[in-house]
Amino acid sequence: MVGEEPGSSENLVSTIEASMLQKTLMTWKCWLKEFQFYQIALIYMCTRLFVNVSQIYLPLYITETLQMEKDNVAVMPLVVYVSGFFTSLVMRPINKKIGRKATYLVGIVFGVSACVWMYFLTESTSKQTYGAAVLLGIGGSTMLVTSLSMTADMIGENTESGGFVYGSMSFTDKLSNGLAVTLIQFLHPCTACCPHCNAYYRTILAFVPAGVAVVAFIGLLTLIPTQIGTRKKHCKFYTSYDFNFGTKPQFRRKINKMKNLKKMFNSDYFDSVAYERLQSINKTSN
Repeated sequence: MVGEEPGSSENLVSTIEASMLQKTLMTWKCWLKEFQFYQIALIYMCTRLFVNVSQIYLPLYITETLQMEKDNVAVMPLVVYVSGFFTSLVMRPINKKIGRKATYLVGIVFGVSACVWMYFLTESTSKQTYGAAVLLGIGGSTMLVTSLSMTADMIGENTESGGFVYGSMSFTDKLSNGLAVTLIQFLHPCTACCPHCNAYYRTILAFVPAGVAVVAFIGLLTLIPTQIGTRKKHCKFYTSYDFNFGTKPQFRRKINKMKNLKKMFNSDYFDSVAYERLQSINKTSN
């Protein structure tokens, strides 16, 4: 084109190829072949278990185990939510500073510390529950926000199947929470109030959230050697030249966009370079 510096068209074409041609199509079958998909799912499931179980049994722990006033049933969860809200405001700079994995580890430390603190509380030291509730809110919020960020990082630019990923994470969350609550209620020592109930709710609130946090930590350790969002070459690269995919409706918009770019350049250069790059990509992937 007139007025352009030599090589400018070539650089622009290379940029377009990098963003449009060299993209991997991830279907739901491809995600099921990714080991990282299961790692993130385990971390997210344990995070939701930690948050939900602590929210469910905190009021029972307050009233049955510590014998606190009834108004604390509303005040204590509010302390958890407020501390979690303010913690979420600083998640972005912390994630940028130390990374996702280290941030999640910090959340585990706060969460487990809250569980240990609650295990040793008695009726005479029940006022300290407010401090444990603050740690619980910080830990739960940090773990939840960071696990969601990990999921988004894993999806990356493959938004065409992001709904399947989030739906799968939500399914593991709902299934595990339902099974956990059912099992906890099944193991309840009695149907009426008795001294055994006091120790039971203390045990549940201390060991169940702390236990799933430890499982999440093990899952986090398996993620350390890898970068979140990396892909194994299970699926094909797709372009406007891939006629096997070209007839599918979800690729027609991509094809039309490529045609418009070709008209804009008014040259066969874009066509030839893109085709040569596609051939090299296919050889590498095979």
